[in-house]
Amino acid sequence: MKWPADLRPLNSFSPAALDPSVRLALLAAHPDDETIGATRLLAQLSLPLVIFLTDGAPRHTRFWSPQAPGSREEYAALRREEAERALAHAGIGSQQIVFLGGVDQEVIFEIGRLTACLVETLQAQETEAVLTHAYEGGHPDHDAAALMANLAVSRLPQAARPELFEMTSYHARDGRCVSGEFLPAQQVDEICLELSAQEQQRKRRMMDEYGSQRLVLENFPIRSERIRRAPTYDFSRPPHPGKLWYECMGWPLAGARWRELAVQALSESEEQACR
Repeated sequence: MKWPADLRPLNSFSPAALDPSVRLALLAAHPDDETIGATRLLAQLSLPLVIFLTDGAPRHTRFWSPQAPGSREEYAALRREEAERALAHAGIGSQQIVFLGGVDQEVIFEIGRLTACLVETLQAQETEAVLTHAYEGGHPDHDAAALMANLAVSRLPQAARPELFEMTSYHARDGRCVSGEFLPAQQVDEICLELSAQEQQRKRRMMDEYGSQRLVLENFPIRSERIRRAPTYDFSRPPHPGKLWYECMGWPLAGARWRELAVQALSESEEQACR
């Protein structure tokens, strides 16, 4: 895959001249995750595909934004409209946006169906690279996106498998939330994209389109974005010691249960590959 020439690798990356036609799919758990993690790269490519795992509307109203309308369906429609407006600032039209239809916080429970949909989408696009979340325990859907990307890529023919990359989101450190940084990973180098003043303004405009998520997004940095090649994960183990961030927040799904379901999904995928 060809990366923009001005992305400075730390070690192993070898960026070539920018080829804006690179077929990249960004797999985001929710509308706004793409804006948190990868606005510069999205804006530099001519036809990136943005795939949202969920509609951004949890089933339980206690997790809704104060700006959410009356029903879950209406909230999901609002999140979709916000995403389309935000991505338009990066030159991305609605025909480049795909919603797989998962429910916010519940991706791991329907990972089989969603992974099958993802495989079909990647095949149809002849994707060369997938950019998604890291496995870091910040949100169960983010971790599910990391798992799904691994499962989907492994199901594609060897010659057609896209490269797998990650963007930053957030995770717990000493009981507080850390954003804009990866958890340490051995032998994995990062690219730090410093955003120009103009690029920061675009990122801020994209964030502003997510009015329902304003209180969340105001905590994220806009000066830089980080990308790295995805490391090899053991999804049967927690991503870091101590409480995960969604456990710190008291969400219904515990990390141990998430990992049980992840191991089950991996086992089922291996069985399917052997048929």
